[in-house]
Amino acid sequence: MKKQIYLLAVLVSSIAFSQSKERISLHVFDLPTGISIEEFQKDLDRANTIYKKNGFGVDKYKVYQVKADDEAKVHRYMWLSTWADDAEYSKAHSEEIDDFWENYFTPKYEKMLEEHIYRRFFSVK
Repeated sequence: MKKQIYLLAVLVSSIAFSQSKERISLHVFDLPTGISIEEFQKDLDRANTIYKKNGFGVDKYKVYQVKADDEAKVHRYMWLSTWADDAEYSKAHSEEIDDFWENYFTPKYEKMLEEHIYRRFFSVK
């Protein structure tokens, strides 16, 4: 019984600890031919509007680009989102936002999404 309580305590604390880590989702990409950075930002702003409406704050997704004179030939853009933890990220994915990603964004940016680099980062502390 003592071992079971100890195991349960370790399990609960590890779950609580893992869920308390800030999460950053990072996408490094190139724009598809014919899509301007302004159009891409407007599309992400549609997602931001849904997140804001659902109580997840403003500007969940931010877009960055390298300077015009940067030597990088590929992956010149980045979009980033920051979440309190995995639980917040999961809660944020409502039916409305899933519909946006699946039926609008993904079809429009399919080639870009196939070639982009995606990473999830978690705070060390």
